[in-house]
Amino acid sequence: MRALASAPTPATRGVVHRRARTRAHRARPRASASDPSSSARPPSARYEKTWSNPTGNVLTDVVLGVVWAAERPFTWNAIDVGGKMAVVRLRDGALWVHSPIDLDDATRAAIDALGSVKHVVSPNYEHVKWAAQWKEAYPDATLYGCPGMRAKKPGIPWDAEVGEDGAPEAWGGEFDVALFDCEVNPFTSTPFFNEVVFCHAASGVAFVTDVFWNYPGGDDVPPGTRLWKFGMDRVYLPFYRAAMVRDREKFARAREKVLSWDFDAALPCHGSFIPRGAKDALRRHLAL
Repeated sequence: MRALASAPTPATRGVVHRRARTRAHRARPRASASDPSSSARPPSARYEKTWSNPTGNVLTDVVLGVVWAAERPFTWNAIDVGGKMAVVRLRDGALWVHSPIDLDDATRAAIDALGSVKHVVSPNYEHVKWAAQWKEAYPDATLYGCPGMRAKKPGIPWDAEVGEDGAPEAWGGEFDVALFDCEVNPFTSTPFFNEVVFCHAASGVAFVTDVFWNYPGGDDVPPGTRLWKFGMDRVYLPFYRAAMVRDREKFARAREKVLSWDFDAALPCHGSFIPRGAKDALRRHLAL
């Protein structure tokens, strides 16, 4: 996993609530504990609270009834650099899963309480560890990889690749997609992330994996994580821009495509959810 970083946006602690836009998809109202007619919610299992999952929730609402984050610690060299999976409930009730995490018992119970998993997306070459596990658990779901994934990871039972020809018809016209296939590993000259970025226009949320990150830097974040943020923001990001982006015009086209979308929030795999001002944050981060 690679992390990303540095948009000066509001840090979020606990559950962040943002009402979905109503052009095509209206968010469900908040359910109360005494309301048995409310839409399905995840069970009340808890994890240990960490900076990367400050509530300890199995799933955290970011757009009520429509978008959830599964926030988990992700340890790299004893540093919790954090990780997030996203879950979107589509208009037809099906669940769309972005960057799948370990499907432990608590996670599966929470997911199954929300609906039926129909689409599972590994959005770049790095976020693939749990893809096969999800396909085994949900064999009727379609498992998508970024372009080139079948050749890169032939041992995983991919059903399709997504990114070059827009969003699949099965997603009901609810997503925009952009492919960042313009960077390479500078030591091997081979494709690096091949990342696909997504936007769910009805909720106004963009989903990014490793081309953008939003690590908090407050005193309540462990020292190792703050050091990681410094390295990502001040060392890795300039190196990525200068040495890894080989086709700058192609990168710029992908960037402008993302910035043309109608969103104000972003759920990065690494760092804090951005409830407002996300487009400006991505504009700054993706500048060359």
